[in-house]
Amino acid sequence: MGLLAAGLAHDLNNMLGGIVATAELLQLRGGMGREDSRDLEAIAEQAVKASSLVRQILAFSRQDMLNPETAGLAALVQRFRPMLEALAGASVRLDLAGGEDVRVRVDPTALERVVVNLVLNARDAVLETRRSRGLVRISTARRAPGERPEAGRTFMPDAPYAVLQVEDNGPGIDPVHAARIFEPYFTTRPGGQGLGLASAFGLVKQSGGFLLQDRSVLGGARFAVYLPEAGAAMARTPYATLPGGQVVLLVEDDLLLRMSVARGLERLGYRVRHAADGEQALARLASERPALMVSDIRMPGLDGVELTRRARGLYPGLRVLLVSGFADEEARLAVPGLDVAFLPKPFTVKTLGERIRELV
Repeated sequence: MGLLAAGLAHDLNNMLGGIVATAELLQLRGGMGREDSRDLEAIAEQAVKASSLVRQILAFSRQDMLNPETAGLAALVQRFRPMLEALAGASVRLDLAGGEDVRVRVDPTALERVVVNLVLNARDAVLETRRSRGLVRISTARRAPGERPEAGRTFMPDAPYAVLQVEDNGPGIDPVHAARIFEPYFTTRPGGQGLGLASAFGLVKQSGGFLLQDRSVLGGARFAVYLPEAGAAMARTPYATLPGGQVVLLVEDDLLLRMSVARGLERLGYRVRHAADGEQALARLASERPALMVSDIRMPGLDGVELTRRARGLYPGLRVLLVSGFADEEARLAVPGLDVAFLPKPFTVKTLGERIRELV
């Protein structure tokens, strides 16, 4: 399944990205009725939803693109709090019990997806019991070497871990289904896709951790995310102050996507130079120094990772935003060490513009 998704993800996300960007361009032209505008918005939303299914399969097969950073686990959970409280709703009490703020190396966006999936499952479980007041509790703690859970002793290295627990007072998981809950497309709920826990499992594994399930003292299920404890955060090298105004170099091999995104950025006020591959991008860089380079990772010839290395050889302080619907294992391992920003495909031009403003 992972190989199949990997083969489709890059091309499919490029096509979906072109659909999103073109729909946005039509909206930006104006002059259309409210109904036409809503239809275009629906087209863009459905394209993004279609891509999210591919990302969930990539996550399960541990081939998603992650951008890890070192941070306190409890602090990250607190960052998610407003969204989690909204997801829990009025009928479920969300208890963020706190705990040790152990430092981990993790992609905050990936961790958010994991926690959201676990909280949604816990919420649905307690609502199924028709309790007057359901409870979902989130806590963090540190586990020293030798304190591994019994269920993980055969496969978890004996090392210090940060653990994030999501537990509820619902009915718990039927032992008949316990062995299959992390399988993709396995679900016991009407209308469920069966990808939430599967993608959470894959994201945790890709982050070097473990996702375990057992019975909670609250009476329902408990899911525990174990992540290796990280050392002190490394200081990031600041970017040099770059001349060149708001010129953006866009590197993308898909013609429709490249032209649509370039036109969208121009409408946002940026001056855009574009290239169809890494070699053309280096030629552009030799004659003009942009404020930022936005490059696809997976391209024929010189890919985005090697392009970044060579571009930084020319301009050590160059800001880089890498984008991708899928990257192979070598690229996924290399990106965290490049000191670049990352944005998954497909993205809206609005989201891309916001990321560019953050970087320049």
